[in-house]
Amino acid sequence: MSKATWIKSLAVLLGATTAATSASSADLTVGAFGGLWEKSLRTCVIEPFEKETGKTVEVVLGAPIQWLNQIAANPSKPPLDIIFPPTEQAYEMIDKGLADAFTKDKVSVLPDLNPDLVAFGEGYGVVFDYGAMGVIYNSKTVKTPINTWEDFLKGAENGDFTASIPSISYPSALSSSLWNIAKTSGGDEKNAQPGLDRVKSMMKGGDLEFWSDPNQVLNALASGEIDSAMYWDGRSWAFIVEGNHPDFKYVTPKPGGPAALTWIQKVKNSSVLGWKFVDIALGAEGQGCFASKTRYGIANLKAKFDPAVAPMITKYADLSIPPYREINKVRDSLVEAWNKQIGR
Repeated sequence: MSKATWIKSLAVLLGATTAATSASSADLTVGAFGGLWEKSLRTCVIEPFEKETGKTVEVVLGAPIQWLNQIAANPSKPPLDIIFPPTEQAYEMIDKGLADAFTKDKVSVLPDLNPDLVAFGEGYGVVFDYGAMGVIYNSKTVKTPINTWEDFLKGAENGDFTASIPSISYPSALSSSLWNIAKTSGGDEKNAQPGLDRVKSMMKGGDLEFWSDPNQVLNALASGEIDSAMYWDGRSWAFIVEGNHPDFKYVTPKPGGPAALTWIQKVKNSSVLGWKFVDIALGAEGQGCFASKTRYGIANLKAKFDPAVAPMITKYADLSIPPYREINKVRDSLVEAWNKQIGR
């Protein structure tokens, strides 16, 4: 074994040992997203859970695909108890038999949740929160208000303003960007060519940028590099309100904003303590707190929001739900077509 290979193997071993030690040091291990999302989860769910149960929670940050691979590698003794995956990985968890079934006797708050967001889980998790992909734009440089997706696409196509859309390298680009553009342009997940043609037309007719890092968008908007962007509702409102950018507007264009759904799932063969965590996470108090801090929609129909934030939370009726299962089936071909025709 070469020295380089030995060092790499040692690093992998130490990483695995550290992860295992970290997981065993707490009563419950939870996979979550970072930033404001994590901070809100700690305040609204983890702290109440620890106070009520006297148990401790370890938060593991990282990529959902990484969580899935770690769980699949040791399904009888999984390193995580609870995960908050996006729909793509949530369905993989179900298909690989790695998620526990949600039943009313285990999750008492199920009757209080939006039945559609429960149904997405197919009985193996529910939608914890959702974000809508809409449009944020500078009202000083975008003279005509954007009300529909056609307004946005046509304006970018005509070069009326500089726009930015998610790159194919962004994790949810197929559902939040390509599918939506294809649908607006007469196609769908089975026929994405109208969407690809529309993107090419936007590139030809105006200054179209592509983003893969959400922070990149906000920096470009603030500097004036771009006038508008397809972007998430909660992040847009935080930029406008907390960043003190009153000239910028956010809209969820008609007929609806493509939804990004974050689920909560209990890992199969994990601690039964996880069910208590699920109940608190989906309870009205925890959900209302989380939505008020993140400006994302949530599942509990009884949750109450901060009055100042409530108007910024996209209503479920204003969402456009991508056919995730169908998109997953043609994912590779869609990515290949984008790479060949768009390249960015």
